[in-house]
Amino acid sequence: MDLYELYANAVSLAAGCASTAMMLTPLLVCKEIVKMKTSDHINVSTFIGALFRSSLFYRQGFILNLPTVMFVHGMGLIVNSFYLMLYCYYSNKKKDVMKTILKAIIMSSAFLIYSFIESADKVATRYPIMVSIVHLSLIGWPLLSVRETLRTKKWSGHPKPILINTIVLCILWLLYSINIKNPIIFAQCSVALLLSSTQLGLFLLYPAEKIQSNKTEKHE
Repeated sequence: MDLYELYANAVSLAAGCASTAMMLTPLLVCKEIVKMKTSDHINVSTFIGALFRSSLFYRQGFILNLPTVMFVHGMGLIVNSFYLMLYCYYSNKKKDVMKTILKAIIMSSAFLIYSFIESADKVATRYPIMVSIVHLSLIGWPLLSVRETLRTKKWSGHPKPILINTIVLCILWLLYSINIKNPIIFAQCSVALLLSSTQLGLFLLYPAEKIQSNKTEKHE
């Protein structure tokens, strides 16, 4: 095994381990939920989106024969299921949450069924493209309300720990995609990095925590 292979394996291992470890980052959000005894101040799409993506990426890893991707997103299915169950337990809008979860399950099932019925020579290209569109849409949806953010001076998209988590992972997976020479994963991570960095910038400019602390001080 030459030096490049050692480097490529090290990057692959780092990306996989870091991704698995950083799946614990949302525990900071869960800690806040437990402390406040409510999850309604957090958008459920953040948790559902993570679980939805893991289901799609696990299948993509299988199709493209990428064991690291399969391992990471297999763990993602387990961990994000726990987060979502905690969210539901502390939500006062359980019916609405369950409806959203059901919609995500139906959509995920549709993509997975397609990946099984499509011909082998086409699915390796078409399925990752479909996953890319869904993945980037789930990451970038808060940017659709950027005008509202500028008006209210309050960020209401993905929480900061999840944004930082996403940025770090994108960088690691970019290195991984370069090593395995996979343009699909490279494109997915490049755009995701840009979207997440933009959102983190908006969060730093208009932090929701600052608005809430100011309101608390006024009541006191």
